[in-house]
Amino acid sequence: MPSFAYGDSFTRAYENTLTVYGNANLDNVIDENDVEYVRGIIDGTGDETQFADANYDGQIDEDDIAQIEAIITGNETELTLLDMAGRAVTVPRPIERVVSAAGLDSTRALVYLDDEDKIVGIGMYSTTWSPINYAAPELADVSVVGSSELNIEQIAILDPDVIFVGTSANLDEIQEKTHILTVGVLSGIDSCLAFDMLRTVGWVMGSEDRAEELIAYADGKLSKVTDITSEIPDDEKPRVYSCSGLHEGITTALSYKLVVEAAGGIDVAPELANYGKTKVSKENIIDWNPDVIIVHNGDPAEIEAVLSDPVLQNVNAVKNGSIYPVKIGLGGKGILAQSVTQVLYLAKLFHPDEFGDLDVEEEGNEILKTFYGVDGLYTDLVNEFQLYRWE
Repeated sequence: MPSFAYGDSFTRAYENTLTVYGNANLDNVIDENDVEYVRGIIDGTGDETQFADANYDGQIDEDDIAQIEAIITGNETELTLLDMAGRAVTVPRPIERVVSAAGLDSTRALVYLDDEDKIVGIGMYSTTWSPINYAAPELADVSVVGSSELNIEQIAILDPDVIFVGTSANLDEIQEKTHILTVGVLSGIDSCLAFDMLRTVGWVMGSEDRAEELIAYADGKLSKVTDITSEIPDDEKPRVYSCSGLHEGITTALSYKLVVEAAGGIDVAPELANYGKTKVSKENIIDWNPDVIIVHNGDPAEIEAVLSDPVLQNVNAVKNGSIYPVKIGLGGKGILAQSVTQVLYLAKLFHPDEFGDLDVEEEGNEILKTFYGVDGLYTDLVNEFQLYRWE
């Protein structure tokens, strides 16, 4: 079985494939077609696939058909899937108690799925942004089980059915020490519009229908933008530099390549997408000469300092005053809901004529309510982080 260190590797390897054993024909839906596909393998008329061994016992036979039929009817007693570290994990049914220790990634996914009431323990940074505080205020009283290192003894006392942990952790060691199913999840920097993390958590929790509903909804919102931006010639797209800070003579790069490209921009430094934060000199920015600079957590004073910096006056973004705050990461990488809102926001900034009728704030509030169940969250986001607001 392949093993991957990070969620990005998982995404690239499986390309939004449903990695549940039982997805025999690899069409991302487990239904009677999978039963017939497995019958073909047993009869010798079909080719074996990675997920045809539905009960994960090393052979394909009638027991796999029985497992698929149980999954279809929702009567399976356990389910095997690949987590986002490429590990085959067997999940019991039902899941009632969860430790969410993959930072904001797993906690946001559980809130999206309406499973926050099952969380009995969280990582230190799991509730650090207001949508979770508004949508699930009760999580403020949940036991904190650590940050970079987990408190194994405390987790054992909480007696969860599953622990969600980031894929860079030593998942096997945590599982061996706690004797509790440990599942690796992460939606990495260059896959911030991927749906794998939400799908994985959804299937573990038995909330796969809600996960697929949200994925389809988000995909529909994105398509309304990308159907337009994909037809815009490259020479009419702005060159975009994205960063997380502008200060002390350097900037800190943080590429949001997929978000920028979906919105109809061209990332001037796509190689930074896989490397997190990288310090970049003013000379780099001059060489790239971006038409637009987007600043995660953009502070107005920092933006004004760049606009008035004599060294950068020939950079197109500075000449045109095209430096804008964005709020994509929000303290974690499993950021589907917020990424969709920021694609709409950036699309209108990049291409105001094509998206003149788009009410970003209205759409943003609808999107975040769909995911979090709370009104007005995008307006709160705009006010708190001073995002650009159209008159």
